[in-house]
Amino acid sequence: MVRIKDKAEINESDLTYNTTEKPKVIEPSRQFSHLFNAYTQAINKRHHRTGSLFEKNFQRKHVANESYFRKLIFYIHNNPVHHGFVKQMSLYPWSSYESVVSEKPTMLKRNEVFDLYGTKEDFIYYHGQEQNTNEIMDVLIEY
Repeated sequence: MVRIKDKAEINESDLTYNTTEKPKVIEPSRQFSHLFNAYTQAINKRHHRTGSLFEKNFQRKHVANESYFRKLIFYIHNNPVHHGFVKQMSLYPWSSYESVVSEKPTMLKRNEVFDLYGTKEDFIYYHGQEQNTNEIMDVLIEY
């Protein structure tokens, strides 16, 4: 899940670029396309392969309220458990769950996440309970 800032929140003079030219248009869809293309090229080069890594194009889904948001965060963190990769979400090394609950430096906005649940302890408790994800089915790309 990625939060896209409103255009008014972006100070274009603060942006830096790895290319020699500044993009003519700053559009989230285009930026994600560049990210996924670069990632695919790097993985393909590393593993001597060709072709797409992703089955479908990504989709942007609007999350309209905090209840949806909380359930979506849980769904993302619980997905490796749901699919049987691990027995508990804290054991999946590519999840943000452990980064959220740890004290290590991170770019994640921990306090904003905790505020959605009340406290850090409430976040951990919520993630330890069985949740009904039926409410968020319309924002899921695949289930």
